[in-house]
Amino acid sequence: MQTQIMTFIIPIIALIFNVIFFVFWWGNKRRLHVLAYSACFGSMALGVLINIWILGSFGLMGIISYHVFSMAGVLALMWGTAVRNGKKAPLVASAATVAFTCIILWAAMAAGSQDAARMAQNTNSALLVAITAINLWHTSGRHWSDRSLIWVLILLSGFGFLRPFLTMLSDFIFGAGEGAAVMLTSLHVLILAVLLTLMALSLIATVIFEDVRNTRYEAAIDQLSGLRTRGAFEAEAQLMLDRASARNKPLSLIMADIDHFKNINDTFGHLAGDRVIAVFGEQISSLVRSGDMAGRIGGEEFCVLIWDCSLEDAAQLAERIRQAAARQGKSEKDEISPYKVSFGVAEWRNMESYKALFERADSALYRAKEAGRNQVFTENGAFPDGGGSVVPFASRMSQRHGLGAG
Repeated sequence: MQTQIMTFIIPIIALIFNVIFFVFWWGNKRRLHVLAYSACFGSMALGVLINIWILGSFGLMGIISYHVFSMAGVLALMWGTAVRNGKKAPLVASAATVAFTCIILWAAMAAGSQDAARMAQNTNSALLVAITAINLWHTSGRHWSDRSLIWVLILLSGFGFLRPFLTMLSDFIFGAGEGAAVMLTSLHVLILAVLLTLMALSLIATVIFEDVRNTRYEAAIDQLSGLRTRGAFEAEAQLMLDRASARNKPLSLIMADIDHFKNINDTFGHLAGDRVIAVFGEQISSLVRSGDMAGRIGGEEFCVLIWDCSLEDAAQLAERIRQAAARQGKSEKDEISPYKVSFGVAEWRNMESYKALFERADSALYRAKEAGRNQVFTENGAFPDGGGSVVPFASRMSQRHGLGAG
């Protein structure tokens, strides 16, 4: 009875974390991996409770039910950590090992071999925990909370592998008396309680880190255009300039301003204006490369900072964006008001500040507005007249990087 009461510590801890993760999930039901964490601890708690208080007197059924529910918790943990990191968990193979272990448990208990049953049960649990740790180990971009979770899982797996040997060693040294059994059970419960608590705290840290990262992302992204906000764009732009200076790479800045945007709002309504902002943001995102950076810096003003790109190449890209914008709203199928955009382009000069680069691009944009709007201007004049021949931007960048035309 004393041993059962001590073992009751495990389900109490597990139920506490089951509730905590359920509350986390309830706050954002899209995070199914958090619900999996809740299911992990809930299943572990249920397994121990069934084994102690319901089927304890049934021996074999109690052991098998405990193993099934506990391993269901490990499988939930395996699935949750894999989903959170965009990986696939080997659930089918892992579940097959649980079923096979149940058969071994049945045979071992039927033969009266508790040591064999204990060995099979602990080995299976240790194996699944180890697989979870290995799967997480191969995840790129791990946060410190992931690394701590990996090491806790390694310790938990090691404890699972060693536990039956420690039990047999204790029986050999101290005998199978009740006092030795209580002492050994107390030690096992303490170790398992500590490891489960550390595992839960590591998982909580990953959830909190996700919340912080998502909050920062939402603060850095303009919800209407899907591009960076002005503050985020300027902060990253300075880092990009520093990197270009260190690597001796050219950079160019494109500024864009939607022409007569106030008239769009006044004529078609603010919802139509919002739709124009959203569509233009999508067009920019679809035409720039992954290494470039785009942001909405004002109501109808946008910036694109292009990595490893000359003035002429950047002007060509701006012209492609301008033409894409000019095509919008001309078809009856388009659910958007017609709009046009003016552009100013400037190439970064080594050691130049972002503010100075911005002012030169803004000056070119002002000249484009003065010249009649819906055109691209560089510091050399109108493009293509002042910017060179019109060569497809993709072809130019392929030539710059030594890539084939295909």
